[in-house]
Amino acid sequence: LIHMKISVCVLIAVSAASAASARPSRRVFPRTRRWVRLRGGAEEEEEKKNPVTAALERLSPGVRVHVLGVAACTLLAMSGAVDPDATFGLDNVRTLARFQVWRPLTAALYLGTPSMSWATSIYLLVTYGQELESAVGTTAYLKFVVLQIVLLFVTASAIGLPSFAHGLVTAVIYACSRLEPFGDIVFQFGIKLKYWMLPYGLVVVEMLQKQSALAAIPHVLGILYARP
Repeated sequence: LIHMKISVCVLIAVSAASAASARPSRRVFPRTRRWVRLRGGAEEEEEKKNPVTAALERLSPGVRVHVLGVAACTLLAMSGAVDPDATFGLDNVRTLARFQVWRPLTAALYLGTPSMSWATSIYLLVTYGQELESAVGTTAYLKFVVLQIVLLFVTASAIGLPSFAHGLVTAVIYACSRLEPFGDIVFQFGIKLKYWMLPYGLVVVEMLQKQSALAAIPHVLGILYARP
């Protein structure tokens, strides 16, 4: 049941982003098997992929790695095997003294349990991450993401911020917005914005959803470090 919930969330977010990016879509069906008769009477088994697998395969390589990392952290948290608040957040003492070396990575990938905010972050990551990766190439995109993780990790550790996953997504969005800063886009609820306004609009939405100005800190850091 848990796997079904996370699969549905990933499918909805990725499918919505695929439609928004105006890429040709193809119809997908649940994973089934059928026999196809070939010329000469031979038969070959054709296996159809499930919707989540098909949606992930349509993603660009760099964004696919990021989305899979987010999904893995989310699934692990939902399984109840770990307490995400105690296990995923930054803690320099435990990272160094107890060799919990996964913490910088989980702090960069864990966006929380599936919710409207979670789905929005995945949607924006897929939409604008693919656009950025397409423009600069996979190698440059991955170098950019790794650099952002390092910068955000150092700053978050210094100021006591437990997670910077949302800041990483915002950094990707900001970098993409610089490709065509004065282009027109449609944000939530049909609001029309200039491209450069998008990351700042995301900051405002996050503060309103969390009812706290502190929620803007990871996003602001992401914008600052993504600046050329």
